[in-house]
Amino acid sequence: MKVLLLFPPSWHPSQPYLSLPSLTAFLRENGVSNVLQRDLNIELLDILLTRKKCLEFYQKIINKLKDIDRDSKYYEENQEKRLILVNALEIIPEMADKVERAKNVLRTDDFYDLEKYVDSVNIINDSLKCMSALYYPSLMTAVNNDMRYSVYSSKEIFMALDDQEENIFLNLYKEHILPSILEYSPDLLGISITNTSQIIPGLTLAKLVKKQNETIYITIGGSVFTKLTENIKNIEGLFSIVDSFIVFEGEHALLELVTQIDREKDFKKVPNLIYRENNTTKVNEPFYVEDLNALPTPDFEDFPLGLYFAPSSVLPIQTSRGCYYRKCTFCNLHLDHRNFRLRHTDLLMKDIQTLSQKYNTSYFFFTDESVPVNKLREVSRCLIENKWDIKWMGGVRFENSLDKSLLENMSKSGCLKLVFGLESYNQRILNLMKKGTRTDIMKRILDDCLELDIAFHLYTIVGFPTETEVEAMETLEFVLQEKFLSSHGYSCLPSLFGMEKDSPITHNPKEYGLKSIMAPKAEDMGLGYYYEVEHGMTPEESNRMYDYVIGKLSEELCPFPYNYSMSDGLLYITRSKQKSYNPAVPV
Repeated sequence: MKVLLLFPPSWHPSQPYLSLPSLTAFLRENGVSNVLQRDLNIELLDILLTRKKCLEFYQKIINKLKDIDRDSKYYEENQEKRLILVNALEIIPEMADKVERAKNVLRTDDFYDLEKYVDSVNIINDSLKCMSALYYPSLMTAVNNDMRYSVYSSKEIFMALDDQEENIFLNLYKEHILPSILEYSPDLLGISITNTSQIIPGLTLAKLVKKQNETIYITIGGSVFTKLTENIKNIEGLFSIVDSFIVFEGEHALLELVTQIDREKDFKKVPNLIYRENNTTKVNEPFYVEDLNALPTPDFEDFPLGLYFAPSSVLPIQTSRGCYYRKCTFCNLHLDHRNFRLRHTDLLMKDIQTLSQKYNTSYFFFTDESVPVNKLREVSRCLIENKWDIKWMGGVRFENSLDKSLLENMSKSGCLKLVFGLESYNQRILNLMKKGTRTDIMKRILDDCLELDIAFHLYTIVGFPTETEVEAMETLEFVLQEKFLSSHGYSCLPSLFGMEKDSPITHNPKEYGLKSIMAPKAEDMGLGYYYEVEHGMTPEESNRMYDYVIGKLSEELCPFPYNYSMSDGLLYITRSKQKSYNPAVPV
């Protein structure tokens, strides 16, 4: 039995994602030895960002311009595209001479030269933008891809999958990825889709594989389709592309799916599976919840860690699954996991030790929704007692119990940065959000972090229902304090409020000053709603305020490296601390 697990574009190229290593480790531990996992996102970026590939695109753009110019009607209809292509043609030769050096800068100690770092990121993105001009209006960068097709409409997604003119992944897959998949000839192909930017690339690959070899069983997992569990039942066309979807957690589901494909093909025995049988969509419930303490250490074998755009590996790791708080009214992340569970600290220490030794890294990112305070206390104590040289960061809540003595121990254990969901610095809005915290606690914790030299990242939300411009400005003024801006490693990212599917606010809209909420008619794969407010900023006013906030932050806070990539920022903070101890270390 051969299993191939794939992580499609687009994702940040600084570090691997945790989903496939977790699944691979579980399958291998349970006797499925013939498992191969591939990060296609970093593989394709490595292929594209070469002089050879740039010049190939250069010639293709020349040919495309000739096609446009020789047909008068086509010429008239494609003036905008022609202009984009001409501009790309002017830039690509210069990019071709620089792009491989830029890529290698990010993989070596030159990464720590901020001027070289910024220049390299810009060269990489400019190169990808120029190459994707061939597929205009589609646009590809190192961290994202954007097409005119909505990823919330199955009709538009199906159109995108066959669009030779605009789907950049079609030809890339055919030339560079599809042959190796078909040669490997897996019995089961699993595709992890954890972000909406991966929907079209992931389904494009699935359709190509199915067309070439319909005997390969294809399943898709990940948080996106977990949130679309009800929608999947009503979109039959999806099952012409893939055989099934695994929703929620995938370890036992994937193992049982391997067993059934190999033997009985009795798919009702596979937990968390959505599939078609006798022209009916079946959903296997109740949904299975993993015992976090029965799972092995993630296995990053097969991942090309040397290809990621960082000089050292920053590995993701979890102390828990789910959210222990689960009350924020704007949030539906709790849907990704049925309930909250902790991993025993001794197992977590084993994970850290194993991964650190096996992959020669001391950098870890705890990817929990929020690491509980007691777990922070235990992890810090164990790291200090073991005297391990580990540098770490993770997401936490503004809990009153996150006191200065604990923060001090966290710092001693190697904690260099914390990620907070600030959301707002107005108490009325925080109460409406049911954040369960107070502005005075936020201020105290952040002041303690500043004193202890623990960097922090703040997420904020602009336009929560009933928020006024004055209240939004309170938050902006708070995050733009000089003491934050002048602290090392500070980053902040605002987001525009979006009413997400199945978030608590959708269950009682009147409580939040909403006149109505409406599902977009054409979005049968929609993950959110339109809404109207009784008072406070309208969605349009919130949008303008968001643009203003982004503009003000951009004036005061350079995006590189801390806002661009938190894992890159962790490496920069470490180097800065090393330099303060040893002036001979360059930064």
